[in-house]
Amino acid sequence: MSTVSAAGLTTPADPFTVPQSVIVNAVEGILHRSKWWLSEEGRDTSEKAEGAKSHNSLNDLDLETGERLPNFVTPGQTYRIATGATVVLPCRVTEPGSYVMVWKRGIAVLTAGHVKVSPDPRVRLLSSPPGTVSLPGLPGLSGGGYSLELRDVRPQDAGDYVCQIGTLEPREITHTLEILVPPRIHYVSHTGSLDVMQGATVKLECRASGNPVPTVAWTRKNNVLPSGERSVAGLSLVIQHADRHSAGQYQCSADNGVGQPDTRHITLNVLYAPEVETERSTIHTGIGLEAQLVCIVHAEPAPQVVWYKDTAQLSITEQHAQQARGNRYTLIIRNVSGADFGNYSCLASNNLGKAKGHLTLTGTAGIGVFDSPSVSPSKDSYNISWAVSSHAMVSEFRLYFRPQPSQHRAHRQHDELNMISRMDAMNNLTTLMNYRNEWNSVVLPGPTINSLFPGQAPYPGVTRQKMWYMIRGLHPATHYEARVQAKNVHGWNKISPVFHFNTKSLEPEHIVEPSAQPAVYGDPSNRDLGMAAYNSAHYSTARLTTNLYLSGIIVFVSILAA
Repeated sequence: MSTVSAAGLTTPADPFTVPQSVIVNAVEGILHRSKWWLSEEGRDTSEKAEGAKSHNSLNDLDLETGERLPNFVTPGQTYRIATGATVVLPCRVTEPGSYVMVWKRGIAVLTAGHVKVSPDPRVRLLSSPPGTVSLPGLPGLSGGGYSLELRDVRPQDAGDYVCQIGTLEPREITHTLEILVPPRIHYVSHTGSLDVMQGATVKLECRASGNPVPTVAWTRKNNVLPSGERSVAGLSLVIQHADRHSAGQYQCSADNGVGQPDTRHITLNVLYAPEVETERSTIHTGIGLEAQLVCIVHAEPAPQVVWYKDTAQLSITEQHAQQARGNRYTLIIRNVSGADFGNYSCLASNNLGKAKGHLTLTGTAGIGVFDSPSVSPSKDSYNISWAVSSHAMVSEFRLYFRPQPSQHRAHRQHDELNMISRMDAMNNLTTLMNYRNEWNSVVLPGPTINSLFPGQAPYPGVTRQKMWYMIRGLHPATHYEARVQAKNVHGWNKISPVFHFNTKSLEPEHIVEPSAQPAVYGDPSNRDLGMAAYNSAHYSTARLTTNLYLSGIIVFVSILAA
């Protein structure tokens, strides 16, 4: 009993393995029907066919029996099938008549006519009765025949499959079956974790199989490769001079477009002695506040970190706490007192070595930052301003300025003396202008000197304190340098980096007719000295316009190295 598939193909209900005697009888029938026995009648037929060759093709030749030779409708093709899938190899002919169709693979006969010869249970014949039917991938085919179905294909099924018709000169088509095999990594040089010493050369290898041959690529999880590339193709990955930046999880991935890529992971650990960095080498704080000293420590194996003040090791107390989060090690000092100011260090060690980071806890002001424009609107004066952060009131500022050394010679040509004394009628201050390779220094009082905050210093509320000063007697079109220092109850801070500013070039004076409007005094551009202290919660400002009442303030020259 047979069944008909959705494609109109009749399928034997129970494929079976045929005994050898049946195979012989089937083959003999093929030979007889194909007229391979050259009887007298057969020779006459062959002669007739030869004589009609010049007029008709062999396919169109009428034999004595009245049968026409069959012609293939389905061409030979190449099928690329993934493992585990099912493939149907079609074979349809016109005028099949009584000719027998045979499926072969190499010298092995798989089927003869409607009889399945192969013992492989995955092989099945799909009968195609005459007419127009559709096959998977080949719709609307006419003719009849038998298609070969192969289920659960395997890599060893790859090769040529021949559909042959037993005519006098056997005709055939060939289907080529390529089995696509998903990638599989079958060799990895290292599994799990790999520990190497710093400076070593590391070679990671990964090999894979599949059809087509898969491409192997290397990546690193959540990071680029040490070369800076995101991915590198190749069976191996070489890392020269491994360091802590080379550590991480490396991934080998094989892909050939069939199925999902296959991946393996190798975790690379680089062993090295501790390397210590400080988050800030100088920490500014105030009395009664909390201070945090931070060391960033890189090491493998993980280090042990010990804190020192000068040469004394610090233990964990109510005032001193220690934290370790990742590679960030913190010493917390609560309720800072004057005795806490000084030099600290963090010592990190493991079995490969040790390293130390140095920090300073101080109550002095932070480094001054200039915030005035770099170009003066005036040709002979400049209003310079700066700010410092300090948890104690600044008592004194020291401002340094000079022409840039490259311009000293040009100015000396206009001066008969090396040192010139200038009297400023506005503020009665004596400023000594030095045109050698030396700094001019001006000492300015801080807010406490001028009693801006009577009673007590606004600590710890005041953290940012601002100051400005009008420098007069400058040269036109000249480049100047400036630096500043601040002093509070804990001493002088570090001098600031060099700040550059320029004076305006000489221009013809514009004649302006006298105005009938009254004069306006107190314009901020005319101020010579000013100061302010403020923070996010409190703002208080005091200005002091220097005049004859400030004649008691001392201004002097301090010579510094260039």
